[in-house]
Amino acid sequence: MINNLIFDLYGTLIDIHTDEAARSLWKTMAQVYRRCGAFYEPEELRKAYSKLVSEEEASLKKESGYTFPEIRLEKVFHRLLLDAPATVSGQMTEDAAADFSAPSFRKRLADTPEWNYMIANTFRAASLKRFCLYPGTLQTLTSLKKQGIRLFLLSNAQAVFTRPELAMTGLTPLFDAMYISSDQGMKKPQPEFLQLLLKEQRLNPRDCMMVGNETESDLRVAASCGVAGCLLNTGHLEPAAVSERFEALKKEFPSARLAVISSGRIRELTGLKVPEASAERSF
Repeated sequence: MINNLIFDLYGTLIDIHTDEAARSLWKTMAQVYRRCGAFYEPEELRKAYSKLVSEEEASLKKESGYTFPEIRLEKVFHRLLLDAPATVSGQMTEDAAADFSAPSFRKRLADTPEWNYMIANTFRAASLKRFCLYPGTLQTLTSLKKQGIRLFLLSNAQAVFTRPELAMTGLTPLFDAMYISSDQGMKKPQPEFLQLLLKEQRLNPRDCMMVGNETESDLRVAASCGVAGCLLNTGHLEPAAVSERFEALKKEFPSARLAVISSGRIRELTGLKVPEASAERSF
């Protein structure tokens, strides 16, 4: 009997598309950094960001030993401010410019939680192209919860983005517990990520199902931990493609329990009473 459902978030409950290569994103971010005394050109900032992300990932991978580490992007934004070029043009006096762009000013700013929250969510908002709940998400989770099903979140995500977005969508109170990869320093399909949830929540893997939209993260981590895996096919994969991916997983994990359903049709798999999908909620 499945009485614990573990959900992925993005691509499963929330329909999202971001474009972190967009020129408009880096123009906006460069303008914000300039207002904080860090004088980047947009392309210079993009390259510095990519370099620091790679450095942080390599460092965490070495330190943790995880194959799939997950950094906290706040550290990257923090380093970008501290390591920034500090040249000023315009009408500032020499004294004012020196004070505004001084490393001591930028360090005081970078060390405040409020600045780190603000800069991270400015980045997120500027990169978003689409963000809404899939149809029926709130109704489905509410119905499951009323039937005594325990609901958990296991998401590859940045907590600094995700916690506000969970609150925005009304999803936060529906989960019994939430596990976000940046908080744990690892991400799916790292087995220890799901194992942590199972251990802390005292769950029997046989009583659980992982629901997600990706075979190589969501279903793989489920199979590696003895948890049933359900592919919520929001990407509209063809049946042949799904079968091929399932077969590959079953070769690696012979006891894997795998299933696939279309978005909004979880009732087919669980037999639970779930409402029909209704209009999506956009933000």
